Amino acid sequence: MRILFLNRDFPGPFRSLALHFGAASGVTTLFLSERGRRGERLPGVRRLRVPFVPVEPEGRDEGERNMVRILRRAAGAANAMLRLRRDGFAPDVVYASASDGLGFYAPDIFPQALHVARAEWFYTQGENHTFFTRGATRPPADFAPARVRNLCQYNALDACDLAVTDSLWQKAQYPACLAEKIAVLAPGVDSGYFSPYPGLRFTGEACDLSGAPELITFSFRGNASTRGLPQFMEALPAVLTARPQCHALIMAAAPSEEGDSPVGDVRRWLDNAALPPRDARRVHALEFRSVEEYRLLLRASTVHVYLTAPFTLSAGLFEALACGALVVGSDTAPVREVLRHGENGFLCDFWDAARLAELLRGVLDRAPRLMPLREAARRTVLDRYELARQTERHAALILDALERKRG
Repeated sequence: MRILFLNRDFPGPFRSLALHFGAASGVTTLFLSERGRRGERLPGVRRLRVPFVPVEPEGRDEGERNMVRILRRAAGAANAMLRLRRDGFAPDVVYASASDGLGFYAPDIFPQALHVARAEWFYTQGENHTFFTRGATRPPADFAPARVRNLCQYNALDACDLAVTDSLWQKAQYPACLAEKIAVLAPGVDSGYFSPYPGLRFTGEACDLSGAPELITFSFRGNASTRGLPQFMEALPAVLTARPQCHALIMAAAPSEEGDSPVGDVRRWLDNAALPPRDARRVHALEFRSVEEYRLLLRASTVHVYLTAPFTLSAGLFEALACGALVVGSDTAPVREVLRHGENGFLCDFWDAARLAELLRGVLDRAPRLMPLREAARRTVLDRYELARQTERHAALILDALERKRG
C-alpha cells in the first residue's frame, strides 16, 4: 500500500498516524509539507518539501490574501504530486488537511486513490464567531475572511471519500451536506510519557520552584485571548492574596517555529495586573523550551487551568489529564466533551474571573483529598484518548474506507 500525507506542517497532527504506517510492512509512506523543524525525520516516512511562496499584503484585503495563499500552496503541492506521478508513484490513500490548500488538486492528480480530509474547523457566525462580543452581532466584514477560508474546505470535503475531525463540537460546525462524511475520532496522548509523578516539584533551568508548596499552572500555544490568558490573569491576584505560599507558573509557546513567542503577552498582562511586589514575585512566565520541561510543569502542578473559547481543543488538556493533574477548565462546549465537573476535573464560566479565583482557592484547600479525582482524570485518557489505541482506530477507519472503495 502507498499513502501520501499533505499538511503544511511536518508532521503536525499526522505524527502518530505517519509513524504507524511508516512502521507497517509493505507500506510506502510519503509526506508533503511546507515547513517543519529542521532535520526532523520519522522512521519509514519520506518527507518532501513544498516551496513556501509569500503573499505580498499590498492592495489585497485579508480574504483575498488567504485565497491567494491557498491557491499558491495548492499549485506548489500539485507540481510536487505531478512529479511523483511521473516517477511512477500512485498512492492508494491521500490524506490531506482540508483547510491549508496543499490537497486542493490531489483528487484530480490521483483520481483512483482514497481521499481522506482532516476537517479541522469550519467557520460559522454562531457561538464561536460572537464569543468575544458576548453574543452581540458583529459587522458583516468581520466574517468575510472566514467565509473565504471555508471555500477550501467545501472543495476538500466535497471531493473526499472520508473526513475525520477531533470532536463532536467540531463536526457540529459543518453544514449537514459536509458533516455526513465526517467521522469523529478524538486525538490521542502518549499516556506512558505523560504520566503522574507524585510529589515532584518544578526545577527548570530558568525557574526553581522546589520550595513552592502550592503551584497553579497554565500553558498555551498561540493566541492568548482564545486560550483565556486575560481571564486567568484577572483571577490570579485574588488567589495569590489568599494563598501566600502559592506560586503560578505560565508556559507559553508560539504556534509554529516561525511565530513570535507569546511570553511577551504574559508579561504585559502581568504588568497591567499591578500586583503587589510580594505577589508578582510568585508569578513565573517561561517560554516553551522542551517537552520534558513542559511535562515537569504538568507533573508538579497542584492545580492546572485550561481555558479555551468554543474552538478546537489543544493537546494540552489531554496531556494534563494523563499526568493526573487537577484540571479547572472553561465551561465551553468542546471542554464539556472531556471534563465532567467534580468527577474528572472542574468547570468554570470562561468569563467569570471571580468564580475562577474562588474555585482555584477551593481546589487548593482540598488538593490533598482529591487523589480520586486525579485518578479519574488519568483514567479518562486511558479509557478514551490513549495514543496507541486511537492511532489503531484511525488506521482501521482508513483501511475500512479503502476496502469499501475498492468494492
